[in-house]
Amino acid sequence: MQTRDNKLVGMLPSATLDTLDTRADERKVRGPPSRPTKIFVNEAAHKRFRQSATEEEESRLPKCGDESDVGLFRALELLRQPLRFDELAGNGFGPQEHPARVSNVGGHWSTAKSGHVMRGGKHFVEFTITSDVSIRTLEVGVMRPVSLTDGIDLLADWNMSVNPIVSSRFKPVVGEKLRSQRTAKWGGSNFHCCAYHSYLGDCFWTDWENFHGASNWQGQVGLGESGTVGLLLDLNEGTLSIFKSGRRLGVLRNRLGGEYVWFVSVCSRCTIGMSRGLVPN
Repeated sequence: MQTRDNKLVGMLPSATLDTLDTRADERKVRGPPSRPTKIFVNEAAHKRFRQSATEEEESRLPKCGDESDVGLFRALELLRQPLRFDELAGNGFGPQEHPARVSNVGGHWSTAKSGHVMRGGKHFVEFTITSDVSIRTLEVGVMRPVSLTDGIDLLADWNMSVNPIVSSRFKPVVGEKLRSQRTAKWGGSNFHCCAYHSYLGDCFWTDWENFHGASNWQGQVGLGESGTVGLLLDLNEGTLSIFKSGRRLGVLRNRLGGEYVWFVSVCSRCTIGMSRGLVPN
């Protein structure tokens, strides 16, 4: 038989969990920690997570170190939200009319990245690109969840050209500032940014110290004109696979690990939409 408290735990909405967790933290700052409240909040979040998370969702959200159950439940809620571009860097984008869509007017490289952090399991995204010209300068891929603008000047550091496929050889200040944001959650992989290039289908990657490229991966093909590019990040296997117009082309890169977010960098005149898709079989 469930106790009254256990029944209440399952009924608490997420907003209430957030409020209780915040109040418990505030009490900790003001004086002795409210341990019973903190325990109750975490138990409530743990129960909500176990009751609602699917097996696939659980695989995508391995618990990190000392992460609280409230934090894990928040991550579950974010996982269920539509993807959006949370940071735009550069001066090539026009006014953003939709959170999951950007339009580049051409000129300098500009980058838009998602704020949704991927830490485990499989994740699939589709980028829909539309343009009236050939798309020669566009890259889509994954990068570490770092800021491209916090403490990094567009003119002095980026030289007006923002693309996270960068190395210390060409932009030493940018490379150093990106690496300085490293956390233990990046894990042991040094593939900090990996992307598909639209022109010939090359794969580029960097650890923000050195830059690398490959033009011989099996299935390589360029984008050409308007179309859809799908990316499958499999953090169980450490691979990034690519799809074009629903057809799987191949594995773009392996040995990936740790936390990543989706991004697009573009210099061509085009519009890019981003949406989460079902993981292909």
